[in-house]
Amino acid sequence: MGRGRSRTGPRRALEDVEKIVETYTPKAYAIGFRLTGNRQEAWDLVQNAMIRVLKSHQTYDAAYSVEQWLYSILRNLYIDRLRQEGRRREDSLDVEPREGSRGLSETLSDGGPGPEGTFEQEETKVRVQAALSSLPVELRMAVALVDLEGYGYEEAASILDLPASTLGVHVFRGRKILREKLKGVA
Repeated sequence: MGRGRSRTGPRRALEDVEKIVETYTPKAYAIGFRLTGNRQEAWDLVQNAMIRVLKSHQTYDAAYSVEQWLYSILRNLYIDRLRQEGRRREDSLDVEPREGSRGLSETLSDGGPGPEGTFEQEETKVRVQAALSSLPVELRMAVALVDLEGYGYEEAASILDLPASTLGVHVFRGRKILREKLKGVA
């Protein structure tokens, strides 16, 4: 009996991890990109998070959603990376947004620009990404989840393991800083 259980247990666990990877990789990449501002670094971050999921799936606490658990891992890995590297990141804002939300490039777009409009949009994207990257990590995560990925306050607070009121303060402060940094942009 114990022998049969050990065979199906690991196999079932591996299937669960595979399902998590398949389901959450696109969402994790979107969050990773919003944090790092760089496609390659976002993929590295997601890959490391998925490795951590594989290694620690036995310790998963069902009191938390899988999404909350995964984003906590992603956030912690990103903070660790910042501590180790301490450098700035820049890249394009063209990334698939969370289902039901608009990407930042769509939000900034006015519909059908000509060549000058396209140049201005690219310049705007670079400025917005630089402003977003300059935010402290806790404000950047809050703004990315609520404003860019379309999560509600309660859901984003749960993902970040914060009270909703604290998340609201982080979003408010992040938006305020972004407004200041982006005066005169689009």
